Parts: sequence; structure tokens; C-alpha cells
Amino acid sequence: MQPAKLERESNGYYYAKWSVNRRSKRKSMGTKDPDEAEKRFAQWLLLDGPRGGPNIESGASLTIEDCWQIYRSEHVDKKTASPQTQAYSWKNLQPHFGSLHVTQVSQATVDTYLLKRTTGRIGRKAKPATCRRELLALSACLNFCAHPKRRLVAPSDLPAYDLPADSEPRDRWLTHDEIQRLLNAAHQLRRGKLLSRGERFLWIALETAARKQAILDLTWDRVDFETKVIHFEVPGRKRTKKRRASVPISESLLPLMERAFKERVNDFVMTNRSEVWPTIQIIAEKAGFGNPQPKRKMGEKPKSTGVSPHVLRHTAATHMARRGVPLWTIAKVLGNTLSVVEKVYANHSPDDLRSAVGLISNGTLKPAD
Repeated sequence: MQPAKLERESNGYYYAKWSVNRRSKRKSMGTKDPDEAEKRFAQWLLLDGPRGGPNIESGASLTIEDCWQIYRSEHVDKKTASPQTQAYSWKNLQPHFGSLHVTQVSQATVDTYLLKRTTGRIGRKAKPATCRRELLALSACLNFCAHPKRRLVAPSDLPAYDLPADSEPRDRWLTHDEIQRLLNAAHQLRRGKLLSRGERFLWIALETAARKQAILDLTWDRVDFETKVIHFEVPGRKRTKKRRASVPISESLLPLMERAFKERVNDFVMTNRSEVWPTIQIIAEKAGFGNPQPKRKMGEKPKSTGVSPHVLRHTAATHMARRGVPLWTIAKVLGNTLSVVEKVYANHSPDDLRSAVGLISNGTLKPAD
């Protein structure tokens, strides 16, 4: 068998070419870009190659960057719902770890990375919890390459290191009065008589506890007015840990959804899937949240007000817990596991403990006069 080589065909695409028993074979790299073709060719040699399988010896000289490119193309881009999050982690990991070999990663290199990230010498100054998320991405990458299906890294070469502590769950949630201020501000910022994107997003987020992307992806064919249920799951979407639930339309939300349906201009409930964060910040500023910001220049993004899509989701879940909704029901609405919901919302839901505590003395003890 002759070794494989990379060649460009007359159609402009690059192919890996080799021969077996004098029979020519080829594998398209799927690109016309020479640099991208080189990367894909190198990954193909490691992952599959003309012999049909990788081996640890071929990956012995892999750098962390080599591992990440394989992890990205074979897993992140194909099987994760948000490749952008992983891409941001690698943007910060790459300057420090990219040129290292797997066996060079140690507790010392990790500690140095933490120092540089938390002091702003790599990227923007970050909190330890952010570094933890990035280092978890690095671990996932190396474990992927060491998996028996790939065998690009020997399991014995995988580094062991301690991670910084995770942050406490954020507990910022909006009171009923704060919610009303937001909705009133969104109403005041309408252009004309039609509902704005900000109004639609706020109402849906606060009345369904849905995630931002689930709301942006929502189309009218998944809003069932007959049964009064919104189905946030997109048919055929990659299934991830961030599950999307089917949520009943509340009495408060129903009139707004019916009006939005009459005002629809296309299939999307939010009209389009463009970013909604700046809009929410402008509404929050109008409602008196955050520090007053001087008049912005054209195109300048607003600063954070402490009101985010996550806060809206957390607000909805917190109000359910405070009003006695069982935690397992909240888990179904959120699309989270019960263990996650108990960790975050158990302190807002003491009613299930009230009867137990009442039985400690069973009402037989009386305070002295």
C-alpha cells in the first residue's frame, strides 16, 4: 500500500489519495481552501487513515491544539447545541495549552493558567468559576481523544489536576413589582401599536421559564391554541442536556400570544432569531434597573443591568417554588433534572418540610407567659 497524499482535483476540491493492491482510492476533504484541507487531511490520517483506524503511536506527538481540532470537528461541531461556547473556551485555552503535548499538562501548568486568566494576562479578567468551565472543556477534549474508539492518546498519559471551585448558584430573581415595571417599560417603548420583540420575549420567558434560544427558535406551528400548550422542542434538533419542555399557556400569557399570532409576519413567534439581550437591557434601563447610562452613540451596545434571559428564567422558577409548586414539577417545566432543581430552588420551597417540622412537638408545647 502506498502512503496517502493530499491533492487538488480539477473541481477545486482537495482529496486524500492512496492505493491498495494497485487500486487507487481517494477521500474528499470537502473543502477548496488549502489550509483547511491540510488540517482535515491531518485529522483524517489520525482518526481513520488509509488503513481504516487510528492508533496511539500515531497520536504520541499530538499537541493539545491537535487534540482540540479533532475534538471540535468530530464532536463539538456535530453533537453540541452551542459550539460557540466551546469555541470561546478554546480561544482562552489555546495561548497557554495549544503548543503543549498531552504529557506536559500538569497541576503546575493548570495553576499558571488560572493565575493568568484571573489577572487578565490571558483574555479578559475571569473568575475562577469561568476558568473551571474552560478546564472542563479541556478535560472533555483529552478524554475524547483517549476513548477506545479513537485511541489517539494513551489513557495513562491523561493529566490529573484539581479544578477551581464552582460558583454558588446565582439567586437574582425579580419581585412581582419589578416584573410589572419591566412589562410597563416594554409597553412604553413600542413603535406604533404592534407588540415589540422585547415585549414578546419578556412575557414568554416569564410565563414559561423557557431558555432564550428556545424562545428565539419557536415557530407558530408549535404553539397549540386548541390545547393551550407551547412545544419548545424543535423536531430533529440535537438532543442535549438542555432539554426543551412542552409548557401550558397560562391565562396571563394567552391574550398576548393570540394578539401576537394576529400580528405575525412570518413563521417565527419572535419574528426572527437575532439576539435579544441588548433589547432587554434597554427595556431594563427604562424600568430603572442598573446604573443610568449616558446617551449611547449610534450602534453602541447597552451595559448590563443585572436583568438577563437567565434571570427571567430563574425568576419564573423561583416564583413557582415560592408558591408551593412541587420541585419535580418545576423540573419538568424547566427541562432540568430534579437534582439540579433541588440544588437551586429547595430553599424557596419549604412547604414540603412544614408538616414534618410541625410534628416535632405536634403542637403540645406552649411558651411560658
